[in-house]
Amino acid sequence: MAKLIFTHAEILTSGGSAIGTGGTNIRNITVEGLEISNEPATVAVENNREINESFTGRIVVRTTDTNFKQVAAAGVTTAILDHGSVSPNGVLPTEAKLKLHGATGSHSITTPVVYIMGHEDFSNGRRETVLTAQAAEISTLNSLAVS
Repeated sequence: MAKLIFTHAEILTSGGSAIGTGGTNIRNITVEGLEISNEPATVAVENNREINESFTGRIVVRTTDTNFKQVAAAGVTTAILDHGSVSPNGVLPTEAKLKLHGATGSHSITTPVVYIMGHEDFSNGRRETVLTAQAAEISTLNSLAVS
């Protein structure tokens, strides 16, 4: 079983394509600030039995970077929170996917189409950009894609 080790995160279009030539790469992800969960929403049925009604896939990424990083001298270098696919203020952003790229021998994880929320946080004694992407799906197979 491979450990989940990620090299970087990336914001993809709603169709799953990279944005621009070098993409919207997010580096310097903090190890303690990465959260991946797939939580079931249960519903009670007859005889006090429960079934999973849906699943909420969620990725939270914390990075010490405030701007996107270029890959091979190509890509966006603007502020992460200024990107059209990230909402720092409650306004609906462009629909997108958030992908965690796995290192060699590890897995990559991608959300379904979501609204990505972002904010700055200083609670760890440093400036961090926090991105949250979550979506509810009926099937656990659709809430987070592992490749």
